[in-house]
Amino acid sequence: MLLVLLLLCMPLLLGSRTQPLDASCAPAACGDLTITCLFWLLGHHEPSCGYPTFGITCDDPTGATVPSLSKSYLRLLGIRYGNCSVVAFHSGLVAGSDDPYRATRFNVCNSLALSPLAVSGANWELFFCNNCSRAPPPPVGALWLPNNCSSTTDAWSVHIGRRYETRPVGPAECKYSVVPVLPGSELRAWDNYVGIVGRGFLLEWTVPGDCAGMKPAPTPYVNNLASFRVCLLYLSHLVHF
Repeated sequence: MLLVLLLLCMPLLLGSRTQPLDASCAPAACGDLTITCLFWLLGHHEPSCGYPTFGITCDDPTGATVPSLSKSYLRLLGIRYGNCSVVAFHSGLVAGSDDPYRATRFNVCNSLALSPLAVSGANWELFFCNNCSRAPPPPVGALWLPNNCSSTTDAWSVHIGRRYETRPVGPAECKYSVVPVLPGSELRAWDNYVGIVGRGFLLEWTVPGDCAGMKPAPTPYVNNLASFRVCLLYLSHLVHF
């Protein structure tokens, strides 16, 4: 990853060797979250300190309110700089945790279509399925949501799948929705749902649609050679959470 960062910043470094260290790009904190390149803290760092869409909003420095990514629905629980990934939860899912059907009405992956973040295949998944006329029955242990708040006659079933499919193939003649969750999640009762979605899921930063083919780009992620060296030293000694 350090080599990739070096390649990303090389065009800028070649033309800025004589510039002094820009202290405004030094690592910052929001609660337990350490923010450094390629991320930057809104209101504290200049946008040039990181990737343009990786600005982090810190509404509460104590961390009581989970920081958001670029004032979006994504709330950041942790950043794993060493393997280019973050753990985040979708605020819409957590805020609507009392509504068991909220997760069936939108697709998390589609909401990231224009983002440099991609849902990691290392996640597990909550698989919601409804109105199946010719499909195998849900697996043993699947839960059934009450159908008194559904517009369909068939209730939704939901179960944990131990592999997240980027483009899930739904059962024949079924409606379905998939929510990525962290590995190890257990859904024994609907009361577990709040904790599962609140733990978040894993995302990787990459070029959309090409997780293995991240290409160098001349974006000014850092301001000069000195601050870039500080960034590399910090990343190389960072203890992953």
